[in-house]
Amino acid sequence: MFRFLLKFLRLAVVAALGTAVAAKLLLDSNAEPTTEEIDLVSIFEGQQLVSEAAPFYGGKVMTMFGGVVLDLRKATPAPTGIYLDLAVVFGGLSLVVPQGWRVKFEGNLMAAGFSDETRTTAEEDVPTVTITGFALFGGVQATTRSPIQAAS
Repeated sequence: MFRFLLKFLRLAVVAALGTAVAAKLLLDSNAEPTTEEIDLVSIFEGQQLVSEAAPFYGGKVMTMFGGVVLDLRKATPAPTGIYLDLAVVFGGLSLVVPQGWRVKFEGNLMAAGFSDETRTTAEEDVPTVTITGFALFGGVQATTRSPIQAAS
């Protein structure tokens, strides 16, 4: 049974790598600091985006074997809120929001984790970032302090 699990895991990793290579060749990002609805793709690399969009609606973030820092502290939230749809595979996303914003995670985690390190107030009318999608063998972190600043 143990040998079967190892073979299955090896096959899953090889399939994920193959998918990542194909996605790297076929997908392009559409994410600039002033983009109102992003389509951010990070495969085999790390990316940082500091959004200054007014308004910022959200968008899609895909990372495979890489990482993304998405900083929304300079963005103006859309009146309807911000919606992010994630696909995180063997990677991570660090979402940086201003203090007082609410982050709701409604996605699926499979051998992955979600950490909300924001300090949200009890008020109902604060800007809200709703996260959907999935994370597989990776992690999603919501914070009010950029991990790049924390490392300096």
